[in-house]
Amino acid sequence: MKYPFPRNILQGPEMIQATHALQQERASKQQWPFPWSYPPPGATRVLAGADATGTIVTPAQNVAAVQGLLYTVDEGFQFALTHLVVIYLNATTSIAGAPGAFKWSLDVNLPVGVTTYQGSPIQGFANVDVPLGSLIRPWQLEMPEMFQPADAIRSKFVNVSVAVGAPNYFKTILLGWKWPVA
Repeated sequence: MKYPFPRNILQGPEMIQATHALQQERASKQQWPFPWSYPPPGATRVLAGADATGTIVTPAQNVAAVQGLLYTVDEGFQFALTHLVVIYLNATTSIAGAPGAFKWSLDVNLPVGVTTYQGSPIQGFANVDVPLGSLIRPWQLEMPEMFQPADAIRSKFVNVSVAVGAPNYFKTILLGWKWPVA
């Protein structure tokens, strides 16, 4: 009897090698190639500061930087920051604030008031004197910023000429996604 397919059956070491190669091929198809562009499988949305944690009362003018928001990436996760909102709010309306009225910075692993800590400002987001985004339309980053497990991301504000105290506020919102580190 003639079979329509070859009857080559792998045995011994060849079978183990072929099985291992097949397992590697299947595993590579489950990897997500561009987690900074599209959320990978198992990713969850991050809305840091969308609640009251991202809001602070405007501090005194021209004093040291004040922390606005602290977001710490969960252990075992990576985080892609894709959008942000950094604005001034007052009692009558949510406004962006005039350029130069306040300065803000984003940094990673750099506590407020500590100069000898091994942290750093996020490139392009140090002493920015214009607000970015709005509560309706967040500012989209051209290329997401990537953060590792346990990274502490902070927004910091220096009030230059904005009215002090309530009902005047600084607002920070960090948007993106996090996913488990393999």
